[in-house]
Parts: sequence; structure tokens; C-alpha cells
Amino acid sequence: MRLPELEERTGINRYTWNNLKNPSRNREIKESEILAIAELFPQYRWWLLTGEVMPEIGQTSPAYDEAHSEVPSSSAE
Repeated sequence: MRLPELEERTGINRYTWNNLKNPSRNREIKESEILAIAELFPQYRWWLLTGEVMPEIGQTSPAYDEAHSEVPSSSAE
């Protein structure tokens, strides 16, 4: 997602998101920014807040989703 869309969907300035994306800025993320992302991606809320996934209740992470999307599903023929 590009910064202008992130700004539009969260109400948080695109320059704020750019500063957070840039590690040389050394800026900590604020609670309001975490909550904005959690609202935008509800399937990642638990992971955003704890760093853990709970796939049994639909709480995953981008890395978890990517890893599990590459696993071919077995078909019972």
C-alpha cells in the first residue's frame, strides 16, 4: 500500500508513515499509529500488539500468511 492511500485510510499524515518506515529516523511508533494499522488490518491485531499469531482464531501475521500461501494444498481425489 502506498503512503497516500495509507494516509487516506488511517487519517495519519503520509510523512509520519514515511518517518516510521525509515530506520534512520529512530522514531518510536505511537499507540494511535499502531491502533490505526490494527483497524486497517484486523487479522493482524494480535500480532501487532504481542508479536504472536493465533491462526485458530484468525489472527496471523504477514509472514505467516505468506508462508502458508506457498504451501500447496493437498487434494483428496
